[in-house]
Amino acid sequence: MGEKPETSLMEALAYTARTMAEAGDFKHARQAEDLSGKLTEGRLTVAFCGHFSAGKSTLINRLCGAELLPSSPIPTSANVVAIRGGEKAAAMIRTADGGEMTVPVEDLEKYCVDGANFASVAITYPSERLGDHTVLLDTPGIDSTDDAHRMATESALHLADVVFYVMDYNHVQSEINFAFAKQLKDWGKPLYFIVNMIDKHRERELSFEAYRRSVEEAFQAWHLEPAGIVYLSMREPEHPHQEFHKLEKLLEELAALRSPLALYSVDASLRHLVQSHLKMREEREEPERERLLAEAGGEEERSRVKAETERLHAEIAKQRSLSDAFQAGFRKELQSLLDNANVTPAVTRDYAHSFLESRKPGFRTGLLFAGAKTAAEQERRAKVFCDDFNAQVQAAVDWHVKDLLRHAAERLSYPQDRLEALINEAFGWKPTVEWLIGRVNAGAVVGNEYTLVYSRELSAEVKSIYRKQALEVMDALSAFAVEAGASAAASLERELAALGARGAALAQLAALEERAAAYA
Repeated sequence: MGEKPETSLMEALAYTARTMAEAGDFKHARQAEDLSGKLTEGRLTVAFCGHFSAGKSTLINRLCGAELLPSSPIPTSANVVAIRGGEKAAAMIRTADGGEMTVPVEDLEKYCVDGANFASVAITYPSERLGDHTVLLDTPGIDSTDDAHRMATESALHLADVVFYVMDYNHVQSEINFAFAKQLKDWGKPLYFIVNMIDKHRERELSFEAYRRSVEEAFQAWHLEPAGIVYLSMREPEHPHQEFHKLEKLLEELAALRSPLALYSVDASLRHLVQSHLKMREEREEPERERLLAEAGGEEERSRVKAETERLHAEIAKQRSLSDAFQAGFRKELQSLLDNANVTPAVTRDYAHSFLESRKPGFRTGLLFAGAKTAAEQERRAKVFCDDFNAQVQAAVDWHVKDLLRHAAERLSYPQDRLEALINEAFGWKPTVEWLIGRVNAGAVVGNEYTLVYSRELSAEVKSIYRKQALEVMDALSAFAVEAGASAAASLERELAALGARGAALAQLAALEERAAAYA
């Protein structure tokens, strides 16, 4: 069976936390560790966000069935309150120095007056709605200017499986709501909107259905597609458009899905953590990047120098490999030329057949002076075949091979007089009668079949000889190419060096970016 998703996710969290800690990012490392605890706890975590005045605390108290949260925000430095089911009511306060204290729930507000001394609050309460399966998070108001509050809200979203965004009836379409809701959407968590205080609605001014449509259209205009919208009134429980029961049912349904929701949520939070960590590293390296960019002459100059550097490096590599590429190309062309050369066409094979017959034991011609006439006929047939064969070699191989060499030398700007001297020295051989006779198999039965075999063998040997001769000339051309390539590369490297510190800064900048990409 395959590995369980929980197992692979726990391994990913452990690896991520360890890697972040090694990079000195202890904040995100701790958050990754928190996610591991969330997976093992097995509870649905629901975060409530919104303005201070949106009525979050009152709503959460109503859901829990008790006045657990004071109507005014608890002024702790972190200002996140977690509420979970338990056997008895109690509030555990974590102090700023890492200590903990447990106090009665009814005394919570009294203890938390001095918010600077407290980091977080965790409440347990014997609520059937929470049981052992649901945790509610009350977060700071999004309109807070306190950085600690902002970080606290981010921490709550980090652990949340589902987010309920609570808005005042009169402020639903405020820009701050839309902007924050778009941020929530980026987390990839299920997002529900709660329009609270609908008792402020005046039906005679606008029908509720028209108001509802205006809310939905406003969200669509901001490209927000919530998982659902719930309309509530805590002041008037019997309000005709009250949807508190819808909220209760929704929480029950979400609690039943807490295991897959937790997996999805942790995965989304882990991805968000990684992006935040990478952004932190990027900001940490920004001074170095800016310094190198300044040395490179700015973005525009960077682009120019980078393009020129890449061109020079490519050209240097090309010049360094010029000889190898040149030889490989020449060998390919030479092989194609020789493969297609027909040295023994039908007429030549006829001359070869006549020549071979004259070499058969017992060959005679004429009655008188038979020996002299036979020798003369053998010589004549050999000469006719040799002359024709030479003509075929010249036309089909010799001219083309030399022309190939001349074109190759021209591409290298090789001196023509030196090339002709090389060709004359290398290509001094041509087929002779003795060479043709020496290729005859004395034990073969002369006939049409052997004539074809003999012709193929002659053709293969001639091509082998020309290949060897051509490659000898080619060696000289390659040596010239190596020398020319080295000279050109040296010139290009001088150009590269002329880019000076800007080129060096670019190389360091590229290395910095490559390391960042590899780390990501």
